[in-house]
Amino acid sequence: MKPIKLSMTAFGPYQTKEVIDFTKLHEHGIFVVSGATGAGKTTIFDAITFALYDSGSGEDREKSLFLRSDFADETIDTEVELEFEVRGRLYRIWRKFGHNGTSAKREFFEITGGVEVPAVEKFQVKLIQAKIEELIGLTQSQFNQIVMLPQGEFQKLLTSESKHKEEIFRKIFKTERFTKMVELLREKKKSAEKLYDQSIMQQDNTIHEILSRLPNRESELFSAVNQDVINLYQVKQALLLEQQYYEEHCRTLKTEYEKSKLQLQQLNETYSEQKLLNERIEKYLLRKTKLAELLQQEQTMENEKQRLELAKKATHIEPIEREHEKVKFQLEKAEVALQRAKKDFEQVKLQLQNALKYYEEQKQHEPLLDEYSKTISQLEQLLPIYQSIDDQRKSVLKIEENQNNAKQLFEKLLKEDSALKEQHQEQRTIINDLEQKVASYQETFEAHAMMTKKIELAKETLKLQSNVVALTKTLAEKQQIANHSQDKLKKLEQQIRSNHAAFLATSLQHGEACPVCGSTEHPAIHSSEAMDVDDNELTVLRRESDNALQNFYQISSKLEVEQAALNEKQMILQQLKIDPSSLDEYEQQLSILTNQLSMQKQQQAQLVKEKKKLEQLLENKEVLQGRIEKGQQYVSEIDQQYAQEKGKLEQSEKSLLPQFSTVQQVTEALTSLQQKYHHLKNTIQKALEALQNIQLEEKSCEVNYQHAMNNLTDKQQENKIAQASFESILIQEGFHLEAYKQALLPLHVQQQIQETLDNYKQSFHTLTVQIAEEHQMLEGKELVDLKAFEQQITLLTEQVEAQYSEMKLVHSYTLQCGETLEKLEKSARQIEDYKEKLMQVEHVYDLIRGQNEAKISFERFAQIGYLEKVTHAANERLRVLSNGQYFLKSTGRKEGNAQSGLSIDVYDSNTGQTRDVKTLSGGEKFNASLSLALGMADVIQSVQGSVHIDTMFIDEGFGTLDEEALRRAIDILIDLQQTGRLIGVISHVAELKAAMPAILQVQKLKEGYSKTEIIIK
Repeated sequence: MKPIKLSMTAFGPYQTKEVIDFTKLHEHGIFVVSGATGAGKTTIFDAITFALYDSGSGEDREKSLFLRSDFADETIDTEVELEFEVRGRLYRIWRKFGHNGTSAKREFFEITGGVEVPAVEKFQVKLIQAKIEELIGLTQSQFNQIVMLPQGEFQKLLTSESKHKEEIFRKIFKTERFTKMVELLREKKKSAEKLYDQSIMQQDNTIHEILSRLPNRESELFSAVNQDVINLYQVKQALLLEQQYYEEHCRTLKTEYEKSKLQLQQLNETYSEQKLLNERIEKYLLRKTKLAELLQQEQTMENEKQRLELAKKATHIEPIEREHEKVKFQLEKAEVALQRAKKDFEQVKLQLQNALKYYEEQKQHEPLLDEYSKTISQLEQLLPIYQSIDDQRKSVLKIEENQNNAKQLFEKLLKEDSALKEQHQEQRTIINDLEQKVASYQETFEAHAMMTKKIELAKETLKLQSNVVALTKTLAEKQQIANHSQDKLKKLEQQIRSNHAAFLATSLQHGEACPVCGSTEHPAIHSSEAMDVDDNELTVLRRESDNALQNFYQISSKLEVEQAALNEKQMILQQLKIDPSSLDEYEQQLSILTNQLSMQKQQQAQLVKEKKKLEQLLENKEVLQGRIEKGQQYVSEIDQQYAQEKGKLEQSEKSLLPQFSTVQQVTEALTSLQQKYHHLKNTIQKALEALQNIQLEEKSCEVNYQHAMNNLTDKQQENKIAQASFESILIQEGFHLEAYKQALLPLHVQQQIQETLDNYKQSFHTLTVQIAEEHQMLEGKELVDLKAFEQQITLLTEQVEAQYSEMKLVHSYTLQCGETLEKLEKSARQIEDYKEKLMQVEHVYDLIRGQNEAKISFERFAQIGYLEKVTHAANERLRVLSNGQYFLKSTGRKEGNAQSGLSIDVYDSNTGQTRDVKTLSGGEKFNASLSLALGMADVIQSVQGSVHIDTMFIDEGFGTLDEEALRRAIDILIDLQQTGRLIGVISHVAELKAAMPAILQVQKLKEGYSKTEIIIK
């Protein structure tokens, strides 16, 4: 990046607009910035940094608020504009930061062939920042370390502690990604620990689930599970034995089930055979009943048969009757048609006489058509002339109307301008008031957040205390229940042992050895010591005792967790000095802060809205001013146009005829004559057409009348023939007319009767055959009562179902044992896998974060590599500046208990000793820091190939050098300048100013503000 032109307005000590044109340096690539103390030399560097990065050049000058000129008028905005070159391409960036409520603005353009094109899509802070870093290749931190070296700050890299160098290197070489690696590994470690703990918990849950999934009985499994310390190997071996026990029991139950199932099958077969026989006997009796019913219907079926035969004979006559009715109907139609044709013929004759008379009357007006045609032609020639004059009149009226509207609009714009000025002043007052109200928002926000945290911690602590009290009480109750169950179980087990002893004592004889203890003497044991004990009672007591102990352990575990959480919360409360008893007071304070914060948020939102309104008002004012100027010009133009058009109209109106003054009068006269002409012509034409139509209709009606008379004669003859044929067929079939009508039946009714007769005959035949066949098979057999069979089947079915359920239950226990074994095996494998992964992650995590023998993190290790490169490059200059006496060295010197590795020592070739750089003199430190900055620039260019350091500005420090050291420093800077860099140096040293070919002079005027001037020697 090379600066071309810098413009500063109301910036620092510069009151108005100050322009520094670096092109005036010509070929001189190195210059000195000279001026009195406080004149504004460093402000030039601030302006360049502010233009590029929206911030000052040093820690004390980063806030743009401090860069506002105290000499500038309130109406002048603080602005900085910089034209600069990057790799042969030219750019212009402009920034303005707001004051007195105005909003900050910015622009960024690339200049190509004198034309400015936006360098970013939108002029937003983030987009411009990203584009600047992309073009220059440096962040602001890198820029301030190697390009813009602020006064007293660029030595920090040389003399600061390792932890400060770490921050500097992190910003310059972007090593924060290695810190993110530590955070990522920490999360992976937590995740691995969580998985490992979950796998152990899952294994414990699988073991404890055995008590609820398998019936409790005296076995090695439940003995192993109920131990205080559970041995996984014992549990797995006991599970195998338990599985074998249930497999054997399941086989026994299956044998019993198959036996009962076979008995049920045989009983069902017998029942089915008897049930089938009962059904056949019932069907046989039902058929005999149906046959008797059919015999009673025999006479009815005979009557229906005769009715069907008569209907079939009548059906043969019906077509001839229909033909006779059809001919009769046609005869009636012919008579009606003859009467209608006669009437139409007489009417059309009368219409023909009237039409002939009307046509002769209208033909007498034909001479008027010629007169109308001549007058119409004359008016058509006048119409364009009057139309042109009328258009001129309308144009003048339109211009006059526009003239009035323009004047009204212009007056309205002036009123709007006055109103906008008043609104602008009111809006400024509102914004100032809101800014004062929201000034303390950040303090209120932080107080609200802290109070919220206090309340949450207090509530959580009180809840934990309540839980601990409740769990302590519950634990005591559970312990009492468990102790009571244990006592009852012990008493019952003692009674069982007493019963066994009493039973054994009854069989002992004096002198014979006891099978238990081997003694030959047996004390008397009364039979009263033995009591009856129910084995089920013992099982129930053991189950109750186990459940009570399990409940006790669960509550105890919960109590430990809650107590630990309570202790942790109490430690936090003690550190933050929070008293849970003051919860009500905290909540009252939070309510007050919440209301205050809510109000300030609303005020902030209102402030943003009001500022937007102000911006909109300013934009509207600019737009309105442009409209006022255009309006004034438009009013002047339209006045001139109105005068011209009105003169033309007055000249044209002199040529008008006296009988017509407007185009409307000419048009109305022309339209009236045209209507009369067309009406008369259409009337004559319609009269002729009507006469011709009536003549044609008269001939047609005459033909229709003659045809109707001939058709009536034909239909009368056909009717006589059809009537004779119908009467003949009735006599032939033996019907008179009334009997024929009664015998007629619709075809679907005949079909229904036929179907009924056929069904009756078929049913009668079928039943007769079936009864005859079954009579021989069922002779001597009777119905049997099936309820006894059904009761036996029900009882046996319930027995089979119960045996099946028990067999399935036992089988499920077998499967449960197998599944539990698989789960335990899987849990064991997972625990080993998660443990191995956890150890791997912990090892890498400790290594990366610096918990290693060297006490160096991975980020620090990478920074050490960069530091070695920087010191190596720096020594190339320091060797010249110190005349070969000093060399910088990157060492791993310890700095207390913190991580080390970024210490810089200096090797003195005169003494052969290595010492801390802090022991160097002021001038030596300046030379070392300058060398380090130049070395940093070289390393960054080599690491980031797209970065080219074309400019360097150095603020002060040369006054600490002696004459020889100053000469060597100047030689170094000249060598740098010869590589194409632009070097600017702020200094009061006379020798340095004398050696430089160009000076940027900053002069502080007596009024207090400053001016600049470039002087070429």
